[in-house]
Amino acid sequence: MRRSFESSGRAVVWVMALTVICLVSIGLAARHVFQSSQADARLVGAQIPLQTVAARVQSFDDEIGGSGSIQPSVPITITAKAVARVLSVPVEEGAIVRPGDLLVDFDPQLYSAHLASAEATYAHARKQLERMEALARRQFAAPVEVENARVAEAQTRDAVVSAKIDLSNTKVYSPVAGIVISRTVNPGEMSRMDETMLQLGVLDPVLMNAAVSEDKMGFTFIGMPGEVGTDAFPGEVFKGKVTRIDPTVDPATRTFGAYIQLANHDLRLRSGVTGYARLTSHRMVLVVPSTAILNPVGDRKSVFVVDGDGTAHLREVRVGMSARGATEILSGVQEGEQVVVAGQMGLRDNDKVRANQNAPWNKS
Repeated sequence: MRRSFESSGRAVVWVMALTVICLVSIGLAARHVFQSSQADARLVGAQIPLQTVAARVQSFDDEIGGSGSIQPSVPITITAKAVARVLSVPVEEGAIVRPGDLLVDFDPQLYSAHLASAEATYAHARKQLERMEALARRQFAAPVEVENARVAEAQTRDAVVSAKIDLSNTKVYSPVAGIVISRTVNPGEMSRMDETMLQLGVLDPVLMNAAVSEDKMGFTFIGMPGEVGTDAFPGEVFKGKVTRIDPTVDPATRTFGAYIQLANHDLRLRSGVTGYARLTSHRMVLVVPSTAILNPVGDRKSVFVVDGDGTAHLREVRVGMSARGATEILSGVQEGEQVVVAGQMGLRDNDKVRANQNAPWNKS
């Protein structure tokens, strides 16, 4: 009996020892399962560890680039205001002109004769008015005669002014600094009133027509600052601002034109000079770290948002610009919501998580 009791005692000890070993083994296995993968942690009901940061509103600066070329800022049409024979046209197509440069010279003889005749008629009318005023003071002229003399004097004075203007129109000068785009008048020809003689393009200021990718259209606006570097002047930066934006996108290149106005007092920037423009966008926007964005190059971008109960929710988002590790959020996330920035790979919607909200995120 004693031997049987001792045998039974040893059996109980062995069973207890084996039980302890099994429990320890299970605990270690569970710990290993939790630490090995999210899928295994999910099987044992453990919270999945990850890192989150709060979506926040901040100043967001971004550069929008586009190549292009210099072009005149404003087209100007020069028309004939005199009917006369053309004596000379001292400019050719492509010529650079400055304000006051002679463009077209007409024969002035006919208009000089008109001016001389108008001045003579005005001198006679002026004398007649003086004579009538003198007679009226002596009561030898009726008031109506004096008034008629005044009207005649005024009409002839206006005729002199008109004749002077007509004579001045026989010499056509450039009103701006620009380039001669086209010329349709030649020496020896007779002009017609209001016919087009020249087309000028204003070169001070000039426009840089930058071809910007269509996905930047929503972030390009009138008045935004820009800098232009050109192949003609390497290392030199020309500063200006956007004054015009094309309303349509080129179907072949999928770009649109953003026109940057640049001062060009020395006329160094000629039409056709190529270069690269950088536009600066400065706005207050809602941003999250770019590492939070899932499927960043796909059509259905998304993020995981952790609620106050420690549950992760998959959200589709619409994003804007990205720069210096931050991505603009247009919709899908609200300011202050916690988004997952590390540990989201393999995460599922409605997973229970343990979030570390102290993930570093430097301001851009």
